[in-house]
Amino acid sequence: MSKIMQRRLADNIASDHLSCPICKDPLQDPKLLPCDHTICCECLTQLIHSSRRYNKFSCPVDRREIRAPSYNISAEEWANSFPTDDLAIVLLQTIAGDVTMKAKSKNAILCTEHPQSVCDFFCFGCYQIICSECAVENHRSAECNCKNFKKCADLAREKLEDASDEIENLISQGQEIVTKEIGKDQLLMQSRQQIKNTVLRLKSIVYNFEKMVNRKSLDILNKVESVVNVEELQKKTEEIVTDLKQVRDEIEYSKSQTSTKDMLTVLSNIPKNLQRNTDRLNSLGVSDDPIEIKLELNEMFLNLYDTLVDQPIGTVHVVRADTLYFEDTEATICNQRIKFSSNVLPSRALELEPFLQIKDEPSGQENKIAARFTGLTLHGHAIIAIDNANFKVKRFRDTIKDHFIDEISIPGVYDITNIHENDDVLVTSPGTQSRLFRLSTYKSLSIISETVTDKAYYNISRLPDSAFAVICHSRPSSATKKRANFDWSRGVTSHIDIINVDGNVLKHFSESFLCEPTEFGDPFIMPLKSMCCLPNGTIVASIETKTHSFISCINQNGRVKWTYNLNDTSEGVSFYDGKIYVFLRESQVVRVLSVEGGLKPTSTFRLPHYIGDGSSLIVRRNLLTVIDKTSSIKLYKLQ
Repeated sequence: MSKIMQRRLADNIASDHLSCPICKDPLQDPKLLPCDHTICCECLTQLIHSSRRYNKFSCPVDRREIRAPSYNISAEEWANSFPTDDLAIVLLQTIAGDVTMKAKSKNAILCTEHPQSVCDFFCFGCYQIICSECAVENHRSAECNCKNFKKCADLAREKLEDASDEIENLISQGQEIVTKEIGKDQLLMQSRQQIKNTVLRLKSIVYNFEKMVNRKSLDILNKVESVVNVEELQKKTEEIVTDLKQVRDEIEYSKSQTSTKDMLTVLSNIPKNLQRNTDRLNSLGVSDDPIEIKLELNEMFLNLYDTLVDQPIGTVHVVRADTLYFEDTEATICNQRIKFSSNVLPSRALELEPFLQIKDEPSGQENKIAARFTGLTLHGHAIIAIDNANFKVKRFRDTIKDHFIDEISIPGVYDITNIHENDDVLVTSPGTQSRLFRLSTYKSLSIISETVTDKAYYNISRLPDSAFAVICHSRPSSATKKRANFDWSRGVTSHIDIINVDGNVLKHFSESFLCEPTEFGDPFIMPLKSMCCLPNGTIVASIETKTHSFISCINQNGRVKWTYNLNDTSEGVSFYDGKIYVFLRESQVVRVLSVEGGLKPTSTFRLPHYIGDGSSLIVRRNLLTVIDKTSSIKLYKLQ
């Protein structure tokens, strides 16, 4: 018989009778099943593992069921208990005279040092896949630890797990670097803004020296902008984290594979990847200390005009952030407690410019009752206000002080809001008989429709899709269930309803959901003070408990998205242009929180000549309006 025919016969015998029905490779440690079919010991172990909960498995050839001899036997013990197929071993050894037989296996790895040999060893000291000759000749040092493929699966998984943990630590390290740098960059941006504001003030004081001030101001701003730039550091760190995540994903995928060779191939590349990314992270050389930029003005520059040209405007200093200049605030977002530091102390608040005041007091009529404004909306070029004391809806010009247009009387009227893409407005009337009015603003104020409501609606705010959020105050007699931990001394509780323009209730958020006992303490009576609606349909409410005052964001699925403690008594709340505005009673300031890119305090405004409670706040068209149940309405310009 020719060698070609011998080789062909050997190939046919190997592929038809000496290959595993599961992995399709030449049999390794063949085990003979009771049905006379042969399977690799490792494949048999995996097969038992996959169906172990039934305490039996089926032959992959004829589907015959084979039951375990006992419930306590492990998969490895059960697989090894089957007899070895000696005939298969003899035939394999006979055919193995030509190593190319092994090379035909789809998973065979040829040795780079000995091309005629198939790799069947792994050195855990050098992290290399090698053949038996390499193991004998080149891997005999104390650091080397060579294992046959059949005996290194458990150790390989252990090494992969260790590598995965190390990569997770590096990923966390990289993400922490980005987080710290973003925090430091936030402080720098705030410091830059403070300096810019100071420079603008200088320019107004020394108007006669404008050209000189402009030149030196630009020099200062350029120095400030060039102090530090973390964009490149962020980019490099994010690239490293992305590479590490990719390696981690490859490891996770390889751990799910049944082939030991696939796992070892991934494992062999890990040391190089870990070392490379570790070196890249260490090379970033970042500092843990945040910095603040301060501008020290020269007083002589402000007072001595005759020597102004010879005096420096100021000196820019890069120093560590001083906590005396910054205020810590806290928020609960996704059940995580987060602290913010920012230059929003009341003492450093920016004063807004007064724009307009509407004051409606008795004059000339002895029996006339002073106005008590409880609601307001900006409509076209007019201000429509609610006078709760006189039960009237009044309209004024939005640019002329106390310029009255017209009014309409509505019993018990309390608050007002615009109807989306419509000239009409919606008015709440929680009087003796609670009602909801739809008014036309065309030519003169007039009632279009009147709906009697089951509940007393007070504050109202517009939501997307022609829906509205209303604050309801209910007496205990109208409540179906009383909460034992509520103090009913004042006889009123609060909740929020979502209604349509006709007053039909679409959703109901009870007081037990909005104000259930939390880390801020038990609910207080009438805890809902003010609210506003965001473009995405979520509701931001100002809430006060017995021990704390805070604002919370509630989505329409009935979940609290975040809770923010402002370390002050929160009153009126409004939303405009991506920011939430909150009036703080004790500090007498308006705190501004950015919604985009995370909840962050951005600035604080002081309202000159205003000493009220700020129970209602509206921000529209760069105007900030305060309504605090008094006889006047004050408007301020946002800079």
